[in-house]
Amino acid sequence: MRRFAPVALALSLLLPAGAAQAQSDQDKAAARSLWSQATESLSAGRFDEAIDLASRAEALMHAPTHLIIVARAQAKLGRLVLAKETYLKIIREELAPTAAGAFRNAQQEARDELAAIEPRIASMKVSVQGAGGRKFQVKIDEQQVPDALIGVFRPIDPGQHRVTAYLTGMKPVEEAVTLGDGEKKEVSLTVPEGPLPSGVPSSSTDDPEGTRQPATSSSPQDGGSKGGGSALTWIGLGVGGLGLAGLGVGIAFTVIGGGTQGEADDLFAACSVAGCTSSQQGEITQRDADAASQKTIGVIGLVGGGALLAGGVAMTVLGLTRKPSAPQQGWVVPYVTPREFGLQGAF
Repeated sequence: MRRFAPVALALSLLLPAGAAQAQSDQDKAAARSLWSQATESLSAGRFDEAIDLASRAEALMHAPTHLIIVARAQAKLGRLVLAKETYLKIIREELAPTAAGAFRNAQQEARDELAAIEPRIASMKVSVQGAGGRKFQVKIDEQQVPDALIGVFRPIDPGQHRVTAYLTGMKPVEEAVTLGDGEKKEVSLTVPEGPLPSGVPSSSTDDPEGTRQPATSSSPQDGGSKGGGSALTWIGLGVGGLGLAGLGVGIAFTVIGGGTQGEADDLFAACSVAGCTSSQQGEITQRDADAASQKTIGVIGLVGGGALLAGGVAMTVLGLTRKPSAPQQGWVVPYVTPREFGLQGAF
């Protein structure tokens, strides 16, 4: 504490007088109001509302009196496992000697109430038979069960539960379970034995519902398909062909631009001796502008065509050398604007 004392003193000097205390008083007043509303909601049986209000009060200012409302509402809702954890937070807190009497009362009440609900908490062990080393997932009430909790007893709220085992490519195996107060039960789910359907991966983590379609040998990405070559190869050939076309356009417009510029130069040379009229000067200016536009298109065609050709060659080579992969969907669409052209797509 001695190390932090200079920092606290510096901060107190920088803050406007009374600002920190005023903000703290406002938070305390708001927290008391929320606690009062949470108490009323708990008495009226609006347990979810009581949890929300008491949690808001706790966010403004920590107090065991806020947490005990949360624990009581959780217990009333049958969420005994969560209620136990909330009670333990209250009990394990070390209160200062100067702590309010209400805080100490809340701790004692938490001990008494925890002792009352603890025997009611049920326990369940879930195991899966017939997986044969294949990966699977287990969910209880649509909540995934960590692998570390499969095959061992775990605390669970009494009441009705639905236990489901998922194995890729197989129909989920479900079982409805009802647990009484303090009941201990083992649940064993048996999944269909035998190999998975052809083309279905053994991992269940990516597609536990088994909805992914199995791969087929007719996929265009399959290196052994009848089409000869992957989709990337064909895309590369298309891009390369478009690149060649772009180079042709670039060369053509470069040549045309040079010819137009030559015509402008000839007109200027013919009239410059006697002086060019305004009409002749306008024609020369127009020819110069046309030549500039044509040369610009030529440069764009050369640069764009060269880039597309290089990309097409790279994709073609990569498509010929890559290993067969799982089927994918791709699309490629050419585009042309007054200033550029090319391909856009995804694969």
